[in-house]
Amino acid sequence: MRDKHRYKLSKLPRNSSFARVRNRCIFTERGRPRSVYEFFLISRIVFRGLASRGPLMGIKKSSW
Repeated sequence: MRDKHRYKLSKLPRNSSFARVRNRCIFTERGRPRSVYEFFLISRIVFRGLASRGPLMGIKKSSW
């Protein structure tokens, strides 16, 4: 029985695994895969630019 289920799992496509899903930035051209804020779905670079310009609600760049 174990071999039968292992065989069925091996026939699934590799990209169907949840472990291979990456959060990607929705604003960058190719979808930057690293340093993406999960709540906003944008990368840290885009986030900083939007925060300094002000279109993100409730977020502002702090300075002291």
